Amino acid sequence: MSQQLEDNLGLIVVRIKEARIKSRYGIKKVPALAYIRNNKTAMYDGKFEFETLYSWLQENRQPSTVDLDDTSFEHLTQAASGATTGDWLVVFHDGKCCKKRELIKLENAGIKLRNKVNVASVNTHKAPETKERFKISSCPQVIFFRHQKMYQFTLPEINVKTLRNFAEGFYKNSKAEPVPLPLSAFDKFLDKTIEFFTVNSYQLLIILAVTTVCTALFLIFAGMKSSSPLTKTKSQ
Repeated sequence: MSQQLEDNLGLIVVRIKEARIKSRYGIKKVPALAYIRNNKTAMYDGKFEFETLYSWLQENRQPSTVDLDDTSFEHLTQAASGATTGDWLVVFHDGKCCKKRELIKLENAGIKLRNKVNVASVNTHKAPETKERFKISSCPQVIFFRHQKMYQFTLPEINVKTLRNFAEGFYKNSKAEPVPLPLSAFDKFLDKTIEFFTVNSYQLLIILAVTTVCTALFLIFAGMKSSSPLTKTKSQ
């Protein structure tokens, strides 16, 4: 079978027996197949029959999940402007709380939801504005976006089944919240200004104090000079 897949799909088939690698991918029983493309991994969950496996590989040659950041989030999801690109299930993480296995579960959930719901991940370290926009406080945090509303994932465990169930209807059990608008250029400028004054408040206080003292001394000196009597010495 391996040779047939290589010949027909141009894949490189690697056989791995190391327990460490199995643990990394969450493999508990063999045979198991991890399909890696564009640095994203999906786990095959069907029968190991050539026709079935071949069809699955063909259908999933492209990853089912998208990586979003501050630049691409609103452009692709259109979460606040009407969502003409469809519904989106988004997992927010910091690159640490989501390990290889969690991202594999997300990829497999994306395969189950393909052509029905868009699935994406956001690394909040690379998307600080998006993190602030949606008030991301836990890791990982899952939000479902639909028709300019957002729904927080409330199921106890994040796996392929719960992600799929949530996106396919269980989201209705969560509170619908309006999607906040992305920050405008003025909002970003204001945030940067506040951040600058917050970070440099001590230095600014010192500068203000020195400026105040210098100004006060200058005014006192100028007042004393203007109030001193003018004396003229007239020679006889």
